[in-house]
Amino acid sequence: QRVVFCPLKEALAVEWSGEKGQAALRRTAPDYFLLQVLLKFRTDKGRDPSPQSYGEDSELLLQIRRDVLDALGVGADLLPDDFISYCFSEMAPVCAVVGGVLGQEVVKALSQRDPPHNNFFFFDGIKGNGVVERLGPK
Repeated sequence: QRVVFCPLKEALAVEWSGEKGQAALRRTAPDYFLLQVLLKFRTDKGRDPSPQSYGEDSELLLQIRRDVLDALGVGADLLPDDFISYCFSEMAPVCAVVGGVLGQEVVKALSQRDPPHNNFFFFDGIKGNGVVERLGPK
């Protein structure tokens, strides 16, 4: 038996217009939009935001936020300006939690005892909580 993962680009493709999209938008964590911004930053710059170039990277992150959220057809207020403060470091405990959840999902899929999460698990290292979002293709 295989564990099936869809391509990230496909999983992130959410249609926000229409009744279903608007309902999903009301319950979607800002972390989803933060992920979109960070992925675009990485694509454009070939690296993560760096404390050594904080000023330049902060401006670019704000521009990317505007571009990404406009392209998605949603308001920029879904990701407040303070999101920048979360973009300049990795927190080892967050990596451990997310890795543990991924391992748990693989075990659930292989054992078929419990249904796996359907699409995303976001962990907020500042608040210390996680949320499962069901977005994209169902």
